[in-house]
Amino acid sequence: MHESPQVPAGRSIFVCSGGGSRGAVQVGMLRGLFAAGVRPDILIGGSVGAINAAFLAADPTPGRVDELADRWAAMTSRTLLGVRRTAMANLARRRPYLFDSAPLRRLVEDWIGVSMLEDLSVRTLIATTDLGTGRPVHHERGRLAEIVAASAALPGVFPPTILPGADSAPTRHVDAGIAENVPLTAANAIARPGDRVFVLDATKTGLHRDLRTPIDVLVAALMATVANQPAVVFEPGVEVIRLRIDDSFSSGHVLDFTHVRTLIQLGERCALNAMTYTSRPDGLSMSAERMCAS
Repeated sequence: MHESPQVPAGRSIFVCSGGGSRGAVQVGMLRGLFAAGVRPDILIGGSVGAINAAFLAADPTPGRVDELADRWAAMTSRTLLGVRRTAMANLARRRPYLFDSAPLRRLVEDWIGVSMLEDLSVRTLIATTDLGTGRPVHHERGRLAEIVAASAALPGVFPPTILPGADSAPTRHVDAGIAENVPLTAANAIARPGDRVFVLDATKTGLHRDLRTPIDVLVAALMATVANQPAVVFEPGVEVIRLRIDDSFSSGHVLDFTHVRTLIQLGERCALNAMTYTSRPDGLSMSAERMCAS
């Protein structure tokens, strides 16, 4: 008797956006997805999402998500920036940045414990922006700390990171969000019918506060760019589940880590609600955007 060939199960692709301190929401989303039995086959991250994606990719287990939550709970702006007075010193020396990226590199090395991107347990793509072209670049190989530092190098705040280009020539890279805050083009390039793309979106699309610092103005400009980025259209048969919390929840400025625990709780609730919505009794899959009220 001839047996029909087995159709491989679709893959789960997790896409982690940028969003500064609001990236804590992704920890809760990961916790909710794991609780629903969803595990990543591929991880994609940009900016703060690159840190979360790489951390999980080293050991994709619920325990690792809990460890990530503990790391976030201890996070402060000094963890990423170092001593704030160095900003004035860098300005006085006419350097094109406020803070050195060495603290961020140390954080990646300490948190993740893997030197090379290709050595992570799960296939991982880290997005950056090529400063020369303004286009997104998706890395799968190279020194992890350098690539993540580039992915989170907010222009003017951190220096550009030099990475080897396609022809091994050195190229300058900055924050992934300059080209694409949610690195969906990377997912679109590898997704195939039957895959599910889970978008862990920490983007806040509106800024309803005063612009008090240069960083506030820079972030406001980035958010305006995000709002006008073209939509990525996936081929038929690829299911996209976008997880976002309501913009009405104010999580402070991009380096305000006082709302981490609340963001984690909101993210977990959002993911669990989304999985309830997409798990239909008739077995039909649905594309859905879930914005969860706070």
